Amino acid sequence: MAKNLTRVTMIKMGESHIPTALKGFDAFAKTQQKNGKPYILSMECGPAYGHVRDQGFTLVAKATFSSAEDMKFYEAQCPAHQAYREFLAANAPATGLMTCIYTPGVSCKL
Repeated sequence: MAKNLTRVTMIKMGESHIPTALKGFDAFAKTQQKNGKPYILSMECGPAYGHVRDQGFTLVAKATFSSAEDMKFYEAQCPAHQAYREFLAANAPATGLMTCIYTPGVSCKL
């Protein structure tokens, strides 16, 4: 059985833009669909804390997918994701970002 894929993106943007970015993310999370159904297993987004802020990253988003195919759809074809990217460009512009994709090697529910 294939393991889920998790995609974490850290974004550099002005702190004053974070509330706008979060409102847009909420709308995106509620409208994401593939073949008429939500396809992202989980999504979350929030302000960055700790050492990444020293590097200029102020917002972190995380999405979990059940397959590489779903993640590729998200990156290249998802209308809701594209709309969110356009929304950010117009309303909460980023000056940089970094994305990491991983498959959990260890997972604990406490």
